Amino acid sequence: MAAQLRRRTKAGFGLADFGLSSAELLIQFYLFDFYTRVVGLRADLAGYALALAVVWDAVSDPLMGMVTDRTRSRFGSFLPYLVAGAVSLPLALWALFSPPALSGQGAGFLYLLFTYVLVNTSMTVIGVPHLALGGALTEDSNERTEVYGWRLVAGTFGLFFGILAPLLAADSFGLDVDSDDGVWWSRSLAALFVGGAVIASAGATIFAVRRRAMEARVPVGAAFSLGSLAASLRGVFANRFFLPVLFAFVIASVGRAMNATLALPYYRFRLELAEADVQRWVLGIFAVAIVASVAVWIPLGRRFGKKWPGFAGMLALGIMTAVAYPLFPAGSLAGPAVMAVFGGIAVGAIILFESLVTDVADADRLETGEQRAGLYFGFWRLGQKLARSVGLGLTGPMLALIGFEEGVREQSAETALGLALFFGPGVGLCFILAAVVFAFSPMDRREQARVQRRLEARRGKSGG
Repeated sequence: MAAQLRRRTKAGFGLADFGLSSAELLIQFYLFDFYTRVVGLRADLAGYALALAVVWDAVSDPLMGMVTDRTRSRFGSFLPYLVAGAVSLPLALWALFSPPALSGQGAGFLYLLFTYVLVNTSMTVIGVPHLALGGALTEDSNERTEVYGWRLVAGTFGLFFGILAPLLAADSFGLDVDSDDGVWWSRSLAALFVGGAVIASAGATIFAVRRRAMEARVPVGAAFSLGSLAASLRGVFANRFFLPVLFAFVIASVGRAMNATLALPYYRFRLELAEADVQRWVLGIFAVAIVASVAVWIPLGRRFGKKWPGFAGMLALGIMTAVAYPLFPAGSLAGPAVMAVFGGIAVGAIILFESLVTDVADADRLETGEQRAGLYFGFWRLGQKLARSVGLGLTGPMLALIGFEEGVREQSAETALGLALFFGPGVGLCFILAAVVFAFSPMDRREQARVQRRLEARRGKSGG
């Protein structure tokens, strides 16, 4: 059995998610608003462009997982793709937030669709191998929870950086964010800042895990072919452990995407709060609470397994979201700040979801003899991006339904109420449904222990 991971290796693994989360949150919080308010694209067209990008993702994420599983190089199965993604993602991100002068709604739609596909592809190249690497670093189930806990910590700081990047750009260059020109430059410069974070954080991960990643020996899968692809896909969708976890994650991610997209309109038009105050105090507290929650969820996962603590965290998040947000009074930061504390703690339960995928992949390996962790995490990333695209795609028509007007400084009282209902009960119901679906997963504490015992017995027989 491999030696226990050093803490610096665990922390180093997680660092790459700083840049990835920065990019994802920059997109979730600012992309829709940027293209509708500044570029002038209609809300429904912007939503459709973002949703259509998932068509390519339906192929690229699982395919990237299979490629990762079958890669054998002097640098291992994972590191080459971390390097490639760290180069391509910053370039694609800059193009997404730096559109040229576009004539007409059709040109804006096509440009957004094309550049968003490039960004998603780059995230696939780095994101799928990075997730699968976490399971390859150690075979200990509890240690994997710590590994993905460090990923959550780094990702949460990245979340904060992605949210604050436009504010940092505006403050650094004296931009007037009340003007369209100032917003354009703040978003474009923020994309450059985040691109730099992607390069730096991915480089730090590569340096920290390079030896362990190159030494990791994973079972060789079948040679790649259309037949092996079809067989692998059938195996994934027949896995009784994986599907409830995946579907729960997708539903929760739809809620998260809707939450992120509606956040700025909700705080601006319903609570009448300044963007800078929301960034500094509400979202800042939320990020700190997520980081602190890792110290809660890791011991709970050790003591009770990953299933039921994960269920409790997601259910609590859904109930709090559905009840609290429609009740907050305009002009007050107190309620949102308190919600940020408890909501951030509940959100941290996501590390149990991700860590459980490695247990699912182990169970699959025991049955098939093949390493398909990359494929499982390929579907995991696909689910995340599918959910983000669906959430964004739903948001445009939802805003149109409540009479939301692009590019105006005030919305009607009815529209503001509609924002509160979508941001509260609408998003909260997604989290509640995700918790219910997650409860159907048979990968509970007892099953985790059974898989670990069988793996130990197999390693004992092979002398590994």
